[in-house]
Amino acid sequence: MYQLTKKDIACLIKEGRVIQGYTQQELSELTGISLRSIQRIENEEVLPRSYTIRVLATQLGVLSKLTQQESRTPVQEITKEPEIPPVNIEPSQQVNSSSFPPKVLNKPRRIILSIGIGVLLILGTAAFIAQSAKFPETPFECLLLWMGIAGAYMITLLMLWK
Repeated sequence: MYQLTKKDIACLIKEGRVIQGYTQQELSELTGISLRSIQRIENEEVLPRSYTIRVLATQLGVLSKLTQQESRTPVQEITKEPEIPPVNIEPSQQVNSSSFPPKVLNKPRRIILSIGIGVLLILGTAAFIAQSAKFPETPFECLLLWMGIAGAYMITLLMLWK
């Protein structure tokens, strides 16, 4: 199997473009390939797709040079790693998720989370009230809001400290 390098492709495309008397912009318009793509190909920044190479080579008349060059550039063969045969495990030897201990939060982390969540709830609610021009209209609505926040906080703590 053979493959061209970025340098080979860049040289062929640039030489073909110069011989034909095209600017990069003109070549872009003729082929429908973006100007930036042509610039990147000629500057050896990318290895273009085979479709792009084929379109450019056909337009520039360097398709025969491209196939000749392709037959001279060897590519290292990709070696496959040996397959590992499946191992038969008896059901009594299989590991299930219940044999691993569940991830447990230690006490300092729970304390930090408890305080942090509380502070965030208070600040978030205060920010909501501060930006709202019409809420709460009455003290009763304000107390209902804080009661809802306190309830959500208690449920969160219950789940955290379970």
